[in-house]
Amino acid sequence: MSLVRIDSVSVLSIRRLAASSKLFAILDATDEPRVPERVRALGRGRAVSLYRATADEQLWAIAPYLVHLDVATFDWITEALWADPWGILVSATADLEQLRTHFRRLLTVVGPDGDTVMFRFYDPRVLVSFLMTCSAEQLREVYGPVEWLGWTDWDGYGVVTCRPLGPDEAPVEVGPSVRLRLSRPPGGAEPGTRGARSLPRQVFSLEPPIP
Repeated sequence: MSLVRIDSVSVLSIRRLAASSKLFAILDATDEPRVPERVRALGRGRAVSLYRATADEQLWAIAPYLVHLDVATFDWITEALWADPWGILVSATADLEQLRTHFRRLLTVVGPDGDTVMFRFYDPRVLVSFLMTCSAEQLREVYGPVEWLGWTDWDGYGVVTCRPLGPDEAPVEVGPSVRLRLSRPPGGAEPGTRGARSLPRQVFSLEPPIP
């Protein structure tokens, strides 16, 4: 059963949210050199890599970056990246470092065969099927301080948002999933992280671990 609600929202509505300081994005730099360039221009106060230490230095060109959006940066995403699987939007009242700590816990998983692999949850093609298979407890772990996660609506010029169902909303049927466990993020665990947890994931969405 799926315990998430998916809605389509206009770009204009999301743009207004960017003006309120409650909107973030995780930008995927893989095959997109404009992302690290933009991140450097924004500076550490508004954009940080989800990797750190040696992994961050070696893989800056393909790292996922957490960005605190303003209207100008949101407009840049819609103008430069919108037609591609560029990453995801995040609505939250937490600050940049709190969200970074939270999302780093999702970066690696242990698959059914015991191998540790990278989990590209910030790829919208991965995220939607992943969220559809989560239990209520797993959704609480994934969302944490996040209100909703979103991505480009490729069927229209808008944004698809996904949030956990409320208590009065009915779940829907979905297929079975593969069980995974969250592993320690690259560069060492952040303070306060817990042990590995079990999460569902389709095998085709997994990537090799960070060296």
